[in-house]
Amino acid sequence: MTRPSLWYPVLMGLTLGLGAVLSVGAAQFVGQGEALQRQAEFQQQSENLATALQRSLNRYTDVLTFLHDYYRVAEQPVSRQDFAAFVARSLVTYPGIQALEWAPLVRAGDRAAFVAGVRAEGYPTFDITELSPTGQLRRAGARAEYVPVTYVAPFLTNEAALGYDLASDPTRAAAIAPARATGRIMATERIRLVQEQRDQFGFLVVLPLYPNGDIPPDRPTREAEFEGIVLGVFRVADVVEEALQDLNYNIDFALYDQDAEAERQFLGQYEAASQTVVATEDPLRPSRAVCPRPQDCTRLLTLGQRQWRVAFAPAATYGLGQGYGAPLTLLTGLLLTGTLALFLHSLQAELARTRALGEMKLKFFSMASHELRTPLSTILLSAESLRGDVTSLEVAQPKVDRILTTAQHMGQQIADLLTLTRAEAGKLEFHPALVDAVTFCREVMEEVQPQVSQPIALSAPGSPVTAFWDRRLMRSLLTNLLLNAANYSPGDRPIHLSLSSDGERATIAVQDGGRGIPAADLASIREAFQRGSNVGDRPGSGLGLAIVHTVVTQHRGHWQIASTEGQGTTVTVELPLE
Repeated sequence: MTRPSLWYPVLMGLTLGLGAVLSVGAAQFVGQGEALQRQAEFQQQSENLATALQRSLNRYTDVLTFLHDYYRVAEQPVSRQDFAAFVARSLVTYPGIQALEWAPLVRAGDRAAFVAGVRAEGYPTFDITELSPTGQLRRAGARAEYVPVTYVAPFLTNEAALGYDLASDPTRAAAIAPARATGRIMATERIRLVQEQRDQFGFLVVLPLYPNGDIPPDRPTREAEFEGIVLGVFRVADVVEEALQDLNYNIDFALYDQDAEAERQFLGQYEAASQTVVATEDPLRPSRAVCPRPQDCTRLLTLGQRQWRVAFAPAATYGLGQGYGAPLTLLTGLLLTGTLALFLHSLQAELARTRALGEMKLKFFSMASHELRTPLSTILLSAESLRGDVTSLEVAQPKVDRILTTAQHMGQQIADLLTLTRAEAGKLEFHPALVDAVTFCREVMEEVQPQVSQPIALSAPGSPVTAFWDRRLMRSLLTNLLLNAANYSPGDRPIHLSLSSDGERATIAVQDGGRGIPAADLASIREAFQRGSNVGDRPGSGLGLAIVHTVVTQHRGHWQIASTEGQGTTVTVELPLE
């Protein structure tokens, strides 16, 4: 009879020991995988909520811009009935709007006539009012200027706002003054609305008006020619609840105004269980299981030169139970350790992609809302106004010009989006042909010049420069460079376009004397939807330089940016002639 090998118990022990070690490793990998999966899911849901909120804020500011454009193209003063009729559809479409208002500048010497005029419209008790120290409305005291609410829609439930001097309140005045001085859209910090019946905070978004609708070029002129403001009145709760009506995540969050004093930053807290916003702050404590770092559970929103911070945390009912990986380890411990390692790595990569896509999605929605819908509003308003008065060529011509310019701008933005999308998918069409670069640059310059106020100067050789370029792509490149230079430069400062050649390569340079690009932004400014941190409220999609990069890459060239903040920017492109 053969004796059992003495090595058998040893081998069995080693096998069981190895299995135990691998099982523990597998359990750790499974546990980490589940944690990352929960974290990725939470991050994605937070991104969805932030995107919905930003889109809602953009829609409301677009309504205000739309109203501003209405005043700009109106051929005669807008009456109270015209105002109410124009905003009626917006109030139905966007229930988060508490009111839309017009508040003119009234100087002390004009107060009596102004009050008498409003009373004659059917408001016999009208007067310019302010809040007393106890919060009661009273007749406004004597001062040099007033900004009283004169038109308000809907009037029902907002009667108390009629006549209220917005400049009498420091918080409201703090938004009106910079709007008047800069011509920019501004938002207030949190306020208590004079017509408020609930315990919640509100805010205003104001947009200044000047004669003919054009923003004067310098601050003293803007201060002197200021005519008043159009404004939107909003409740934080209404805006948030309307934005999230189609999203039902078990995630609570709080809103904070980053630009307010610490004790006035809190705006409201959203409770997922009731899907409502409350004005009482209950500090959120996010779980480390979904928020390893505090910044992982915060997002930033932009509204009228202010930044709101959103702090997310799982609600009590959020699925944060123990993982179910432990029973699986008995089956997978010996065989799937390597697979679990790959799974862990893929989850980490997926989480990074989720964050990046979420950030890009926010930028895209913000861009698309402002940069595509706002020009469309101008087209619609100009066309509507033109339809009512086509008898006079002198009256019609400016409106036709505005329609053409705005439509060209919108068409360029759509073309840029398509170019980037096709390039990313590897399906961008490239059809180079022989081009006289001198003539081509002059043609594009002449196309762009009517769209900008700055003079464009071209410096080019006296003889033809023959290049093998794709005309469509190169037109997009030059158009974006020239419009970018104009957008961020004063209206009277010239833009220089130069073309030179050494026989093998052509060099194109566009130089402006505008606000420049901060040094910290230069590394990322070439990416889609990226803009300099100093652009303020200047319109723009963040696509221009991404288009330049795509076109230069297609032509096997290279380019560079030289910029000094406050002094200007020069973009230089070098392309082979063949």
